[in-house]
Amino acid sequence: MKAKILFIGGTPRGYELLKALTEDGQNVAFAFILKEDGHEKNKASRDIMALCGERSIRFKLARKISLEDIPAISKLKPDVVFVCGWRTIIPAEVYTKVPLGCLAAHDSLLPKYRGFSPLNWAIINGEKVTGVTLFKISDGPVDGGDIFRQKKVKIAQNCTAEDVYRGIIGATIDLYFLFLEAIGSGNIKWKKQDEKKATYTCKRTPEDGKVDWTRSAKKVFDLIRALAPPYPCAWTVFSGEKLYIEEASFPARQFNYSGNIPGRIISITDKGILVLCGKGQVLLSGISDPSGRRIDLKRYFLSIKDTLGG
Repeated sequence: MKAKILFIGGTPRGYELLKALTEDGQNVAFAFILKEDGHEKNKASRDIMALCGERSIRFKLARKISLEDIPAISKLKPDVVFVCGWRTIIPAEVYTKVPLGCLAAHDSLLPKYRGFSPLNWAIINGEKVTGVTLFKISDGPVDGGDIFRQKKVKIAQNCTAEDVYRGIIGATIDLYFLFLEAIGSGNIKWKKQDEKKATYTCKRTPEDGKVDWTRSAKKVFDLIRALAPPYPCAWTVFSGEKLYIEEASFPARQFNYSGNIPGRIISITDKGILVLCGKGQVLLSGISDPSGRRIDLKRYFLSIKDTLGG
């Protein structure tokens, strides 16, 4: 007999997980679907609700699980809770009363990168490997529960957060299905996290994406690729206007400047604009204005005296 699953989640990854579960014939009894903030352009909740409608899964659209939801969850009597792409704290009344626990997927190799936006922070910090950890939600430090299994995901030198996210989705689905196999075999093993090795990440806001051109070109490029669409984008200012950097690259050939002004444009070509950083240069090939309109770089930037960041 298949385990009765309560799904709590959102985001494209949550959609892909729920789709995989239902296609495999798993018993998803109910879904709490994440209601995105108003400013968010990509609303995976619409796709998840449509999927639930197609699969005859009852659901509720919400930003959090409230105490008012607990009686309905208790009446449902799920065997396990799968949390994927949820942003708010799950009440203890949920994870302490479900026989097999409340399983969450975190976008890092715990205990590293506990907290907010771990994927984006890993790229910003120049990490070469990240991953997914499937762990049991419990009392104690955030993302500090016992680990079921982990799976590594590589971060290639020039990939964006969206590129890595595709690998994160695949790893997430694999881990949940491994847990279902463990349920079937009765061989679920847990590993405690080493608190001495734990690191944390703070919550990011769109304002945190401002480019500091005094940093090295590698650091600037890592910030840009970590925040590239569908994320909010790194940004800079030119002539009083806020510009959003959607595409960039880190040129293999880095010119050595003895006279260096961070943010100064040193080349304008069909490939983009080459900009000086504290050390090295970065090529910006896709920039949009506050309305989201792509800028014609060769017409917008007319002089190698132009400087970004002012």
